[in-house]
Amino acid sequence: MTETSFPTTTPEAYVIGRSEGTSFTLTVVRAAGPGAATVLVVPAMGMPAGYYDKLIVAFAEAGINVGRMEQRGHEELGGRIAGWSYDFGYADLVDDIAAAVDRLGELVPVAAGATYVLGHSLGGQAASAYAALHPECVAGLIYVASQTPYWRNYGPGFLVASQAMGLVGRVVGHFPGTQLKFAGREARTLMKEWARYARTGRLRFGSPARDVTGDMRALAKPALIVSIEGDWLAPSATVDEIHRRMPGLEVERVHLDEPGIDHFKWARKPGSTIAAVQEWLARR
Repeated sequence: MTETSFPTTTPEAYVIGRSEGTSFTLTVVRAAGPGAATVLVVPAMGMPAGYYDKLIVAFAEAGINVGRMEQRGHEELGGRIAGWSYDFGYADLVDDIAAAVDRLGELVPVAAGATYVLGHSLGGQAASAYAALHPECVAGLIYVASQTPYWRNYGPGFLVASQAMGLVGRVVGHFPGTQLKFAGREARTLMKEWARYARTGRLRFGSPARDVTGDMRALAKPALIVSIEGDWLAPSATVDEIHRRMPGLEVERVHLDEPGIDHFKWARKPGSTIAAVQEWLARR
C-alpha cells in the first residue's frame, strides 16, 4: 500500500518482515490533528488483530493516531503456526513490538520516540519488557485488562493450572489453547516462560535467559492502568501487581464498571476505555 502523509480514518496495512522469513502486519489509522498522540495496540495471548478493529477506528475518531500489530503465531498472512518446527517466546514478542514502534515512527513522524504502547493482557507483559529495555522509544504505557500473572494473587489452583499449561506445551510441542479453551495455539517456549512468570513473579526470557525484572522495576514512565469489573482473568489484585513490581511508573489507575464489557469485550465496546485514555493523554 502507498504510504500517505494526510490524515484519514481508513486503516492502512504495512507488512513488517522478520529475519527468520516470516512477517506480520501493522495496521495504522491516522487522526486528523497533526500533533496527535500515537498509541500502539499489542494484542492479548491468542487474539487475532482483527478483534481490535472497532477499537483502532474509535481511537482515530477520538483524535489519537493508532497502530495495531499482530501477535506472533496469530498473523492473518505471513506467519507460521506454533509447533515442533516453529517456536518462540517473550523475547520474540518484544522484538516484534520494537519493529512495530520503529515503523510507526517512520509512518507517523510525531510518534518517533513518543509512542504510547497499549498492552492487552499478555500484550501488557510484553510491552513492559519492551519499554524496560527500550525506554527511549516509549512515551508511556497503557494497560487494559492486563496483569502480572503471579499465582499468589490468584490462589493455589492457578499455580497448578499455570504449571500444567507450561508442561503441556513442552510435551505436545505447542499449547493447544483452542481445544483447552484458554488462549489459542501457543508456542511452547512462550508458555514455559509464562508459567515461570506465574510461579516466581519474575520475568525471564531468551537464550541465554535474561531476567528483566530489575529493568522493569527501574522504568520511570507515565502509565495508565485500567481494570474491568468482574474480570476473572485480570482481577484487581493482579492488575495492581503491575505497579508493585514496577514502582518507578507514574501510575493513574482507572476501574471500569460497565455492563457489556469484560476481559475481551471492552475492545468491541471501547467508549469508556477511549475516554479514559483521552483524559490521561490530555494531562501529559
